[in-house]
Amino acid sequence: MIGNIHFLGFMLLREPEWDQEAFFARLKDKWDIEPQDLDSKDEEKIFVFDAGNYRVSLAFYPAPIPDGEAEQNAAFNYLWHDAQQEVAKHTAQIVVSVSNGMDTMERAKVFVKVCESLIDDNTIGIYTNGTVYAPDFYRQNAELMKSDALPLLDFVWLGLSNAEGVLRGYTMGMENFKKLEMEFLNFSGNPHEFLSFMLAIVSYIIEGDIVLNDGETIGFSEEQKFKITLSDGIEFNDRKTLKIDCKL
Repeated sequence: MIGNIHFLGFMLLREPEWDQEAFFARLKDKWDIEPQDLDSKDEEKIFVFDAGNYRVSLAFYPAPIPDGEAEQNAAFNYLWHDAQQEVAKHTAQIVVSVSNGMDTMERAKVFVKVCESLIDDNTIGIYTNGTVYAPDFYRQNAELMKSDALPLLDFVWLGLSNAEGVLRGYTMGMENFKKLEMEFLNFSGNPHEFLSFMLAIVSYIIEGDIVLNDGETIGFSEEQKFKITLSDGIEFNDRKTLKIDCKL
């Protein structure tokens, strides 16, 4: 179905500098991650280390992401006013990758912990899951792990689109958990209710490692039986998605 995928993200930096010492200190002090087999290359611009069973790679580049890619995707963050204008100010990046290990959930947690530890006053945003997260939003969700909850909104971006006055929703990041991305159609509530509904579905699938199939239904009560259909993506032009028709 979906192959083994590295968790990948880009820390967007205001100035072309990186306080590596502060990063490693925060990673240890806050998340109790002590890098093993640490290897640095190219005058300490590239770091590779093990965090338990997971391989973490960090690469610092004193240049922005080319072709305005980050700015274009920042437009999808409807929670961050002026996201595109702020993201356009980044002059450097740190590429973050977490791979290896058999437990996808633990790999996801390590990825969020590493990204959270990289956030400082020089961080403009975190580009992952098809959009750019505001640092405070990303950090706030990462904090949930301190109480053994999952940072679901850091794991998966819940997108909203409006076509001819009809609100649609979609996920970005489910493929990291070897699940198909989803699109939500015909929801009759307000945007806040819509996001809560989508988050509940994402939580159910990720936490329970559930696989949804074409032709099934899903819901949270006897009355709710939302049809699931597998077909070409509406918001995605390069893959099939699971459509959940939210019309009762």
